[in-house]
Amino acid sequence: GKRFTRTLNNLSEWVRKNRHLPLREQRQKLNEKLRGHDAYYGVIGNSERLSNLRYEVRRIWRKWLMRRDRERRMPWEKFDAIMRNYPLAPPRVVHSEP
Repeated sequence: GKRFTRTLNNLSEWVRKNRHLPLREQRQKLNEKLRGHDAYYGVIGNSERLSNLRYEVRRIWRKWLMRRDRERRMPWEKFDAIMRNYPLAPPRVVHSEP
């Protein structure tokens, strides 16, 4: 729980500081971070938590993208269109526990 929260806080902070970057670069860096997280926490039996992380990252990314614009609103339909063009890496179980 604490590690998951810390990961989300770190990702949120990164997105906040880098929301000015083009979407392509943001997606690339987020995917690098997610793959690194999967490499460490991607063990058999943890796939639900990896999926939860993707869900929360989508929510966080949308929140900070909304703050790039003066309108401050982005319907989920618009964000889903962005996600179709710039998808996040799917969760991956990398190794099994010894």
